Amino acid sequence: MLVGSMKEVNLLPGYLRPEERVLALTGAQGEGQGVLACTNRRLLFLFVGVVRRQFLEVDWNQTKHIFYSQATKTFSVYTTKYTKRAVPAFTVRVNNLNDANSIAYAAQSASAAPRLDVV
Repeated sequence: MLVGSMKEVNLLPGYLRPEERVLALTGAQGEGQGVLACTNRRLLFLFVGVVRRQFLEVDWNQTKHIFYSQATKTFSVYTTKYTKRAVPAFTVRVNNLNDANSIAYAAQSASAAPRLDVV
């Protein structure tokens, strides 16, 4: 669901690289309600508030593992091998499991997609 994220959806084209395509996107919570987008080149999160802004990105060639926890509703991206002590490059909250699955399936179809676990 993109409720509350339309400003970020409208700003997203300005953050895309040449020839980068959005494969899937959903509303997500970081420092504020924003948009989580899976492209053919990377996974990115964008939030633009009145006072602050948050832009997080990880290219597919840097991504080693993506993990979605149904218990905490968090989507975490790792640039190192996933272990219990590994620190994610970024974590955002995706409340809807179907939205998380849409991002997950898009990630798997993206070029050089990393291993993805949904638990």
